[in-house]
Amino acid sequence: MFKKLISVSLLVSLVGCGGTSDDKQTSSTSVTVEETTSSVSFYIAPWQAQSGTLTLVNDNTGNIENIDVANINSVTLPAGTLNFHRVEFVSDGATLPCPSFAGCGRTFRDNPYDENSNRRIDYQEQMDMTLSYRADFLAAPGENKLYLSPVSSLISDDNLDITLQSVSATPFYHLTHSQLNDNLEAELLTNALTFGVILKRAADIELSLTTSSSAVVEQQAKLESLQLYRTYADRYVSENLLNVKGNQLLQSVVGEVKQKLASIGEAQNIKQRTLTEQQLHSKELLEDVRNILGVARLQEQKYSDELSQKLTEFVDIADNESQQTLIVLANVLYDVIYNFSPLNDTEAGIYTLQGLTINYQESPYSWVISGQYDNHEVQLDLNIPQWRISGLLGNQVSGVMNAKVIGTDTQLSVDVSDLVLSFDGTDDPFANDQSETTGQLTIATNVTLKNEISTLNGDISLAANRFVTPFEELVTVLSGFDFKGQLVSENQITPFSLQAIEATPFIDEASTNIVFAVQLELPLNGANDLQFAYVGSLARLTEITNANIALRLKNRALEINLRTVGNNINAVIKGAQGRWLDVKQKGRNYSGGLYFGDTQIADVTAVRGVPGILFPDGTFESLF
Repeated sequence: MFKKLISVSLLVSLVGCGGTSDDKQTSSTSVTVEETTSSVSFYIAPWQAQSGTLTLVNDNTGNIENIDVANINSVTLPAGTLNFHRVEFVSDGATLPCPSFAGCGRTFRDNPYDENSNRRIDYQEQMDMTLSYRADFLAAPGENKLYLSPVSSLISDDNLDITLQSVSATPFYHLTHSQLNDNLEAELLTNALTFGVILKRAADIELSLTTSSSAVVEQQAKLESLQLYRTYADRYVSENLLNVKGNQLLQSVVGEVKQKLASIGEAQNIKQRTLTEQQLHSKELLEDVRNILGVARLQEQKYSDELSQKLTEFVDIADNESQQTLIVLANVLYDVIYNFSPLNDTEAGIYTLQGLTINYQESPYSWVISGQYDNHEVQLDLNIPQWRISGLLGNQVSGVMNAKVIGTDTQLSVDVSDLVLSFDGTDDPFANDQSETTGQLTIATNVTLKNEISTLNGDISLAANRFVTPFEELVTVLSGFDFKGQLVSENQITPFSLQAIEATPFIDEASTNIVFAVQLELPLNGANDLQFAYVGSLARLTEITNANIALRLKNRALEINLRTVGNNINAVIKGAQGRWLDVKQKGRNYSGGLYFGDTQIADVTAVRGVPGILFPDGTFESLF
């Protein structure tokens, strides 16, 4: 029978038992390695002028190139293979257009860029703003692509190792040969991060306009602002999905983009990056793979049931019923505030609405809500002392809430938690005209979801789209949420980060196409620092035979792409600095290669059914 390189819960069967002629595949010749060369090309987001001065510094040799370029996004330069480099682009442009369909906030009187004199910077109106575009990178053999933004500048300037935070093989701004198919994801992530920095600075400018404000307008990206950049970058995602003028290509990679934004925005105590001289024929990726395989083999023999149980518990508690309780909470909050609030000039009193009894009081504004709503029992106490109307920051209501929403098998509870409701897509979210109430509702609070087996507790930011159906019904569809906290059960205490996003939130479409991005900290025997990351359907989280996953162990991250067709299995494992391993199994035959960038440095083959790596000097090393 077959052994497995990685357990069923992680990878697929890649190892067979010896004994027959077709599983004694080997090679009598060594791998021939050719001379290597490297090149580097660039990308910046579309808002700043793409002409300017490009500086490329080779840190190993001290060589400096200064080049005037007409379009940075069309430039390709040679780079010293396996040398460390630093690149900086200074744009000729001193202004850029507001990138947000919702505008970039208030501006000062008589601003020459305020074309309609409404004292607001509307979409595509110009702003005085220049951004930094820098990055450090190791030139892997073959093509290197750098995605420059103020956030790549920040990470490089501070020499931070962001790969461990995002469980990615290379920094988010650097793609090498094996990753070039991810260029769309990298471009849109760069757009989102740049958008986030622009809107953060626009918010600083708006705040500085008040005479009582001592706000300082941020001129360079700062580490302490990463969470705010992520918040505004999420707005880029939602705007482009919800607006007909948006970039619809985002739909195909939105899960990956959301996961990267979350990992960057939530990064804390980022370690310094250690720069070590790289050797072409290094076996470091083989060592990293062996570490992961060791963990996985332990799980197959002793811990696979435990890991499967942990993942299953997570899937069960974050299922459709839990999502429905969140939608009920969103609907109740919106409907109550829409119908019974000071903005609607409602008098204090007791009211009924769709099976709910609402006791509304003034000074301070408070609501006690109970009853049945959409087949869920609802109990909710709400106090809202603060109201805010802002074009850039959104229309917002802040308060404190206690709540319970009880479904068939799942209960949602909020225990004296701060609550923020934000309304986008309309100047007046409480307008009497029903068509004006469409848009996006965002709820930020702390919630607990509980079923018979486990409990999820953490901070959640939930977005729901409201629109009028062709049947003239106002409905709410969950468009996504960010949820960070802990899963607690008898079997585990697992920190988690979960992003969900509706990839196709078209108006008048009540069906959902939600993509999930999951990151779990799963300490196991022999692997107490294991992290697991996944993007795809939540229902398939435990089915890894066809998936993209990432694992971090011993402060090393690997990205793993798995494809299974019948008995044919292909695993591509991407490691640090652009190293990658391609393993193909067809029956009992194995093929593939160990690569650094575009250069193959060894063959994948098998000896007596055991797959391994055949190096140019004739050395064979098992993948075990």
